[in-house]
Amino acid sequence: MRNRLLPLLAAVACLSGTVLGQSSAIAVVDLEELVRLHPNTTSDKKLLEQTLKEFTAQKEQLQSRFETARKAFEETVREVQNPALSDKAKKKAEDEAMTRRTAAVDAERELTETVRSLQRQLTEQEVRMLKRTTAEIEKAVAAYAKAKQLDLVLQLPGEKMGAVSGVLYAAPPMNITTNIMKLMGIRPEAAAETPPQQTEPEP
Repeated sequence: MRNRLLPLLAAVACLSGTVLGQSSAIAVVDLEELVRLHPNTTSDKKLLEQTLKEFTAQKEQLQSRFETARKAFEETVREVQNPALSDKAKKKAEDEAMTRRTAAVDAERELTETVRSLQRQLTEQEVRMLKRTTAEIEKAVAAYAKAKQLDLVLQLPGEKMGAVSGVLYAAPPMNITTNIMKLMGIRPEAAAETPPQQTEPEP
């Protein structure tokens, strides 16, 4: 919803400038590029990778437990089907099969619920990190805009964060991404040196 309002805001800003006999000062910024090159992103990525590693180990442990319980249940079922068993032995095998079935079902439920919980935790952690970084960038953009007396700063479209930004074209001089990089202590040449980071799979 916020991105859909940007074209309208830009139009209103331009119209206001025309009515008053002034031209509005508008700029654009590549937020996705700023996030990618922000110092937080590298450390956040390492922390997410470590968290994912821990979550994967926990998942594999529960997966192993479930597989063991399932195999134990299947073995008992085969034993129940043994025609050589006496009625007493068969009854005992059936009781054991029910017990092992319950254990297998419980193990499967714990695995499913834990994986769902871990995925949610990982997503929430990534969102918190991204919000922190974008907040710092937005603060820097606001400070720059105030210093340069810009009326409006729009976000350029990107693959992830700004796919629908309302900006179809912007003349290069309007792009203040490099200026924001310098303001935040990010070397502009780092954009060419640092390849886009790949998204890690969830457990």
